[in-house]
Amino acid sequence: MKRNLYLNIQEKEQALSEFLKALPYAMPGIERIAVTESRGRMTAEAVYARCSSPSYNSCAMDGIAVISAHTKGASEDHPAVLKPEKDYVEVDTGDLLLPPYDAVIMAEELIEEGDGTVRITAPAHPLAHVRPAGEDIVAGEMVLPSNHVIRGIDIPVLLAAGIRRIPVVRRPVVGILPTGDEMVDAAEQNTAEQNAAEQNAAARYEGEQSAEGDAGGAPPDGKILETNSWMFFHLVEENGGTAVRWPIIPDDPKQLSQAVEEAAESCDLVIVNAGSSAGRDDYTVHVIRSLGEVLTHGVAIKPGKPVILGKVRGKPVIGLPGYPVSAYLTFTEFVIPVMNRFLKREERPAQEAAARISKTLMSGLKYEEYVRVKLGVVEGQLIAAPLARGAGASMSLVRSDGFCVIPRSSEGIMAHEAVQVKLLRPLEEIEKTLVVTGSHDIILDVINDLMLEQNTGMNLSSAHVGSLSGLIALRKRETHLAPSHLLCEEDGTYNTAAVRELFPDEQMVIIKGVRRRQGFIVKKGNPKGIRTAADLTPQIRYINRQRGAGTRVLFDYLLKQEGIDPAEITGYENEAATHMSVAVAVQKDNADTGMGIYSCARALGLDFVDAAFEEYDFVTRPAYLELPYLKEFLRVLTSGEFRERLEKLGGYSFEETGEIRYV
Repeated sequence: MKRNLYLNIQEKEQALSEFLKALPYAMPGIERIAVTESRGRMTAEAVYARCSSPSYNSCAMDGIAVISAHTKGASEDHPAVLKPEKDYVEVDTGDLLLPPYDAVIMAEELIEEGDGTVRITAPAHPLAHVRPAGEDIVAGEMVLPSNHVIRGIDIPVLLAAGIRRIPVVRRPVVGILPTGDEMVDAAEQNTAEQNAAEQNAAARYEGEQSAEGDAGGAPPDGKILETNSWMFFHLVEENGGTAVRWPIIPDDPKQLSQAVEEAAESCDLVIVNAGSSAGRDDYTVHVIRSLGEVLTHGVAIKPGKPVILGKVRGKPVIGLPGYPVSAYLTFTEFVIPVMNRFLKREERPAQEAAARISKTLMSGLKYEEYVRVKLGVVEGQLIAAPLARGAGASMSLVRSDGFCVIPRSSEGIMAHEAVQVKLLRPLEEIEKTLVVTGSHDIILDVINDLMLEQNTGMNLSSAHVGSLSGLIALRKRETHLAPSHLLCEEDGTYNTAAVRELFPDEQMVIIKGVRRRQGFIVKKGNPKGIRTAADLTPQIRYINRQRGAGTRVLFDYLLKQEGIDPAEITGYENEAATHMSVAVAVQKDNADTGMGIYSCARALGLDFVDAAFEEYDFVTRPAYLELPYLKEFLRVLTSGEFRERLEKLGGYSFEETGEIRYV
């Protein structure tokens, strides 16, 4: 079969509009469900009361039921005396009121006599303190209109109106077809023995051992955990649909064709993932075309270009790309609007906010690009820090607070420019975020976790850009806190010299963090015999940290001491953004060594050669010390829980932790 060619790269809005116009309007029908299970569902038609409420004249107060005519003329000067069973009977709230009694007098207004009679000092008018039949609901009146989303407060009214089952818009059934020879089901994968090191890493990171049998692990080399279908499954359920997931379908057009036919027969909407691009085994577009019609193949968005919009048996079939970020974005942009049509639901525009981008974003002219960002408010300004832009960077979805959209035909956005951000998290939560930009250490995740445990809504958002870039962000007032471990070659101190150089006219604060073991991460047994920078011969593959990172500054210092030109280091330009990325590169044999911290080497079961015991501190402004989330950060930093967690990770000491120094 020939490779796919994109038929017509379309604008997103045009592709979606034409797709929706091509779908039938009579979708998807009505179902009747129990009222007690109907919260959140939409009424398919007007709902009418089957009985009145109350259905009888009922007493509205505790007291006595009386014949109102017998109370006429009662006053303070001439109280009326009422006899039991003749003039009144005792009643409680909700009791049936039967003739000849037609009014209720509250117990608090009665003067009891010893012989069972009572005196009253005011007359009771007919139906006083009585709920007449139909006071709340009258049989036959409309209780809820059509297309009403049923709320919790609607449920008791429906029940009181005698309604036990209610007609609602049927949830669309969405068939999810994962594909790919290389895929294995993430929900079933269990390779605990071959991945013991990775599981132990997670256990150490959380400070506890994984429960036996709970851990899964990575698949064998050449295989990929299939996770997108589970994301789709829960997104469908979150958005009001019923998800049905097929087993993974091999890259075989006959099997895929059979599965698409089955799904189109039994479901309202079909998602095929992946095989939507132009690769050798990408059959989705051919299968949809052979069974029905392809309206669009390729949309001008990035990531997410290889989207397929088609129909089979009159049912919408959408082919989504396989990279996780592309899959999520295209689901939200194309699947949810179709589901809204099924559910008779208006489009719900994403909440947006104006922000300032923290660094320049270059972009091509051909696509509308979605960039994940972290958000935080610094001195009243919402700051957007871009995250990894790769379509496969699924953790960027977890970490992101929103999307910044670079329009098509734009070359990008300049640093500090105003942008609109589509929010993935409520703005009120973002406003409680401590913005941390600078050097990476896994202790930042530990601190954030301990902050969240207090249930105050305060949290920490970290962007790993290196020590120097973090200090520059602080100088530009785009962060609250800049983690740093910049070595001064002249006197061997950390951070103070760099802070004074970057903030010559401003008093700053260094919050002392931790001391940590920094060195060469190597494979188990150190097969290359690496002890110092002098051992990094051209045959040794090195992985470096990004420019401005304190670890890179330290490495350059070690090379200078040994008289080694960085150009002689194989892989010097190969950069990683975090210490864990360095450790993974060594573990997976993408490098022989790289500099990082001991806790990351230990987490992945690697060996470690000490090079320095450095100071990892936090730089801020004096005024920021009064911020509630920075106070919470300090509380966690000096807590016993924090120390316990780090002692389990290993490689840290706490001689000066929490000390505040003005420089």
